[in-house]
Amino acid sequence: MNTASAFLTMEEHEAWFRAYALRLRAQAHDAPGPMTLKLEHTFAVLARARRIASAEDLPEHLLRAAELAALYHDVARFEQYLRWHTFRDSVSVNHGLLGAQLLKRLRRLEGEEKNTRVLVRAAVALHNRYALPPSLPDEARLVTGIVRDADKLDILRVMEQHLSGTERDATVVLHVADEPDRFSPEVVEAALTGRLASYGQLRYVNDFRILLGTWIHDLSFASSRRMMAEEGYIRRILDGLPDLPPLRRARHALLEKIEADGASGQPARGQVSG
Repeated sequence: MNTASAFLTMEEHEAWFRAYALRLRAQAHDAPGPMTLKLEHTFAVLARARRIASAEDLPEHLLRAAELAALYHDVARFEQYLRWHTFRDSVSVNHGLLGAQLLKRLRRLEGEEKNTRVLVRAAVALHNRYALPPSLPDEARLVTGIVRDADKLDILRVMEQHLSGTERDATVVLHVADEPDRFSPEVVEAALTGRLASYGQLRYVNDFRILLGTWIHDLSFASSRRMMAEEGYIRRILDGLPDLPPLRRARHALLEKIEADGASGQPARGQVSG
C-alpha cells in the first residue's frame, strides 16, 4: 500500500483509513471484534467533531485540522491491539503518542500545510491525556478539545450499548471487575466533589459508570455539553448503578450537573481524561 500522500480530499483520507484498519483487522484472527468497534468509533467521532466544529464556526484551516485529527485520533489502536491484545495504555503503549508517530511513519499528512500537520499531530498525541499542557497554543488547544469532546461523547454511546447488553467484553471495560455491588470510594468522592475521576482509580464496572459521568466536568464546548445531556446515553449508564446510598448520591450529583450544564452551556471545569 502506498502510504505517501500529496494533498488529499477528506474522502481520500477516510478511504485510506478504512483500508488500513481493515487490513490490520484481518490479521487479528483470534478476535477481530474489538478492531471493528474502533473502526466504527472512528467515523462516529469524525461526525461528532464536525458537529462541534460547525457550532464553533471555525475558519477553514482549523476545520481541516479538526477533521483530520478526529479521523486519525485512534489510528494506533489497531497496531496496539495486534501487538498487546488490549486497549489499556497502562499495560501496552500510549496510543496517542504512537498515533502521532504512525502519522509520520506512514506519511499521512505530507500534502498538508505545515501548521495543519503540527495541529493534527498534537491533537492525536494529546487526545488521551488526563490534562492538556498549560502552555499549549490556542489553536492546538481548540483542535485537541474538539477531538477530545467528540471522542468522549461517542465513548458514551459505545459504553451504553455495551453495558446494557447481557454479555460484556472485558476489553471494552478495560478488564475491570464486573462485581455488581462493588465500587471504589475515591471514584464516588470525585463525583460528589465535582472532580474528574481517572482511569487509574478504576477497579469495578460501577467505577467505570461513574467515571463516564464525571466527564461533564471536562467537556470544552457548550455544544458538547448539550449533546451529552440531550442524547441520554449517560443517564442510562448511570441508571445502571445499584441502589446503594453512596452511588445514589453520586448519580444524583452527576445528573444534576449534566442537566444544568446542558441547559446553560457553562464553561467546562476540571481537566481532561483520556
